[in-house]
Amino acid sequence: MGYTPAYMISRRARDFIADPFEGDYPQVFGSKYDCQEAEEDEANAYVMYMNIKNLCGTPVLHRITTFKCDNCVLVIGMAFPEVPFRGRHELEVQMLDGAMKRFNITKQNQQESAMLQDDRVTVVEGSGRRVQLYYAPSRQVKVALVLESPAAVLEPADESDRRQNGPLIVFVTGSVSRLIDADTSDLLRFPFLKLVAPEDVLRATRFFERLGESQDVLFETFSLVQRPHVIDGDVAVADENNARVLVECL
Repeated sequence: MGYTPAYMISRRARDFIADPFEGDYPQVFGSKYDCQEAEEDEANAYVMYMNIKNLCGTPVLHRITTFKCDNCVLVIGMAFPEVPFRGRHELEVQMLDGAMKRFNITKQNQQESAMLQDDRVTVVEGSGRRVQLYYAPSRQVKVALVLESPAAVLEPADESDRRQNGPLIVFVTGSVSRLIDADTSDLLRFPFLKLVAPEDVLRATRFFERLGESQDVLFETFSLVQRPHVIDGDVAVADENNARVLVECL
């Protein structure tokens, strides 16, 4: 896209959207109704398509996969520069769950606007009305990890042995400590596959291989060990005593 991270930091995401529904985008993760707890974290992930402006101002189609974790909205964008430009006038969001529900936020906003202009509708000021998306239970723990891309790694000699256990972790949210017995500082530059239960390492490895071969949003379910051996010198927990934590990986 031509931007540098320094240029994008502190700028609004909507400023890069080339479609006329940029005003609808913030409602995907907007404020909730008063009847819901403000600190509740949405457990859904959403997919949407939109045109994003590159540095020259040319719109490029992107598939956006986004979710909220640790009070941050994380966005994964995949560009399709080969697709001819076509104006997108409505923001349609698909929920990544078993039902794969779709929400047309633009149309729902237009319908709500029409209702508000109807004299028969009483509007309570400050009621916080917005498009009603579905929120999964907040008890669902989410963790975001960023792993290095093997194709882009210039391998330092002192890490060659570590990469035999898969790509290294370069970013992880603090919520990881609610999932397994480890924290962020323990896991940076740690091989991801060493967190996976031995019986599921092959499944996780194949999942990573599929990611490199497909442009689709892929899912896989496998188990992590609850108490991984991440610190040299600590006593390792025997595998038969190490509980499994079942996760769905997106």
